[in-house]
Amino acid sequence: MNRILLVDLGERELKERQALRARRQVLETIQNTADTSGGLSARQLEELAGIVEKLASDVVADPFYRKVAATYAQKPWDELADADDSEFVHKYGLIGTQRVPSNFLDALQASEREIVGICGLLQIEGTTDDGRRGFVQKVSAAQGEYRECRALFDAAFELLSKKYLVTLRSQIQSRLIDEDIYGCIEPGGDPQDRKTVKEMQPNATDKVCVLSGRNLAAVVRKLAADGVSANDPWLTSRIENTYEMQSGVVGGASPSSFDIPLPDLEEATDGEIVRENLDAAQAIYFSYQLEEARMPQVVERIVELFRAGLLPLSYGKTGDYLYGYYKKASERITEGERRDLYMRAFGAPGGDPSTNQPNREFNDLWWRFVSSVSSFGRQLTVDRMFRSQIPLSVSQEQVRKAARDLAASLSRNCYGIAYQFSKELKTLIIEYRDLLSDQEIRTSFGARDMWQVMDQVNANYLGGTRNSHRYRTQAKCGAIVIAWLARNHQRLTNRLGEVISTNALTNPQLRGSDRPMEDPTDWDLLQACEQLIAVGGIGDQRVEDFSQPVESPTITSKPIEMPQMARDALDSAGISLPGF
Repeated sequence: MNRILLVDLGERELKERQALRARRQVLETIQNTADTSGGLSARQLEELAGIVEKLASDVVADPFYRKVAATYAQKPWDELADADDSEFVHKYGLIGTQRVPSNFLDALQASEREIVGICGLLQIEGTTDDGRRGFVQKVSAAQGEYRECRALFDAAFELLSKKYLVTLRSQIQSRLIDEDIYGCIEPGGDPQDRKTVKEMQPNATDKVCVLSGRNLAAVVRKLAADGVSANDPWLTSRIENTYEMQSGVVGGASPSSFDIPLPDLEEATDGEIVRENLDAAQAIYFSYQLEEARMPQVVERIVELFRAGLLPLSYGKTGDYLYGYYKKASERITEGERRDLYMRAFGAPGGDPSTNQPNREFNDLWWRFVSSVSSFGRQLTVDRMFRSQIPLSVSQEQVRKAARDLAASLSRNCYGIAYQFSKELKTLIIEYRDLLSDQEIRTSFGARDMWQVMDQVNANYLGGTRNSHRYRTQAKCGAIVIAWLARNHQRLTNRLGEVISTNALTNPQLRGSDRPMEDPTDWDLLQACEQLIAVGGIGDQRVEDFSQPVESPTITSKPIEMPQMARDALDSAGISLPGF
């Protein structure tokens, strides 16, 4: 008999604890450098104490799960957490009955299945922000959906909760579960205090049955949508096949199987800057730079060579992928649709101007923000300030204005289908990377890495090589810039406080993030801007010119509908309108 490990909840807990550890390190560094940093404020001291308390306990720290459990149980979370045997508490993905030291059950109980199903339904919808207005209402809606399909859920839990048996060490090495899970049942207590304990439960060699509530919920929703009932004679096969498709075990997994959240685009938290729209802009910009490097065209050419029998590939996954790519061409976003999206988001050439209003102000706003950040960072370094031939003086408010103008422009031009397209683009980028890095593909072109494959195909079949170093640098750095705007959009609208922390830029101990494209720090932003200026060949004089403030362009909070006849008349008069 093996414990059931909920890997989707365990992965969320891992990410939350990593974020708490990173924040604790920042606060402790400020505290230890009080002579130069000024030390911690009363609020920060309280925050640090709360983080230390959370990390000293095995009880779930993920605020999403806490809010769902409290809503489901109709009790405050503190009351649930105090009862260590509570069925609503999980430790690193081990819930209720799976945390019993001995004689634990080999199946989840009804209430445990229900709360796992509710969490799964919310995750596949992207509803994971417990602070968003209407979150409790969505928990109730997910609970209603679960109870309506309870029989299907029970059948799926019964079949899948014992199907995938692995060692606990393998899940930790895959970065799905926090390593503090070792010993969380016995001896328990503070994870740091049991590091040297030899007899722990669970331990690295324990076998567990892994189960993803998110994928299971997607299976049930798909079966229910197809009209499959719990009495279907082929229910077992249907559940297995659908689960493998949702989890990516077999080819053809839907984009929703990737960890790409899909929040409601219309639930704006700010009048002009919608974070979800900026998340879409990040993926679209990353794809745009790879498009300029001709990555999609390279893959298309490889598929054509494969179809013509000109690639020496053996039978295997590479050939299967190329065949599937060729057969599903009509289901993918086309180059024309991508170009239309780039035109609407960034004013890039190549789209259809009759159906898209280009974002004409993007390029100017982009370089104004990048230059403002760069100039602000340079003036903080005395050595650079003395060596520079051009005096630079940029204030926090100038940076805030440049950031807000850029974020508002991106937010307005990434409404509508842009978010769904961004999910597909992200999925395609992952597939392209894996294909071009494949050993057989690299051997066929005599290349050491994916970039040499692209150079070979570009040079021999697409009319010449591209500056791949420039475009991949712009892709990464641009993604960091937009991610920073998305995660700090509230700082852009505040009248008080720093928009960029001077302490983060000058204190070496506070620099850098482990995941700069997902959670960039102010230091990551500065480095990304400097690299963009370097690879773009922007001189100091242009940096100074761009960093100076100008009047903000007219940017509406959402796209404006206007009859095409009126648009044509205004365009002919040389009057530009906001894109939609």
